[in-house]
Amino acid sequence: MSRWYAIPPENYLEMMRDWKTHMIIAPHLLNSKTYQDFYITNAENLHCLLDNGLWEGYVVSNSKLLKMADYCLAEEIIAPDHVSGAITAGRTKRFIEYLKQNGQRNNFKIHGAVHGSKFSEARKCLLELVKFGVDIISMPKMLGQKWRLCFAEYIQEKHPEIPVHYLGYYKEELPLLEKTNNLVRSFDTSVPFKPRYGEKFDLHLPYTLRNRIIISSRVSKWKKLYK
Repeated sequence: MSRWYAIPPENYLEMMRDWKTHMIIAPHLLNSKTYQDFYITNAENLHCLLDNGLWEGYVVSNSKLLKMADYCLAEEIIAPDHVSGAITAGRTKRFIEYLKQNGQRNNFKIHGAVHGSKFSEARKCLLELVKFGVDIISMPKMLGQKWRLCFAEYIQEKHPEIPVHYLGYYKEELPLLEKTNNLVRSFDTSVPFKPRYGEKFDLHLPYTLRNRIIISSRVSKWKKLYK
């Protein structure tokens, strides 16, 4: 069974206090006092993965990303990336070097995110990330199901010591994620926190009776499934 990293809206954080694995999006932590208060209070009891916020349109400096990781006691960090495979490789390499220079390389598990608009570009990015010594390979949803599965199988065969994480998921991938296997260690999603499927994630989703009933039911099911 793959591990679920939850991405809750700020008004539903308390609902996830008893859930170990959280994904924290950098701009959410920067812009929400509620997020800051919750994670500084509860971080010691959680396993947090800090995402740099590329998907949300943010570019966070290495120093600021490291400060946020220390703030929320993140155990894993998705290194700065880009939709370009070559730029992603360069940013990831520089981030790892920055951690080494600051004596903090061993303080975190570093995710290298695979990017590329062409298969050859994405494959080259993957190989570069492995060469740089990332601890975990992350597969963005934009790669598509076939490429993600192909790269995950490659990692399992050639580098079984490196776990794979799916950034988001496709509905068709759920059978794979719910299966007992070593192919995909974990994935993240905010889907259970959306009152209507298909809606965009809303950090400030109101805590109304209707929303609470719907989300509480969904979250309860996900907790049982991915416990």
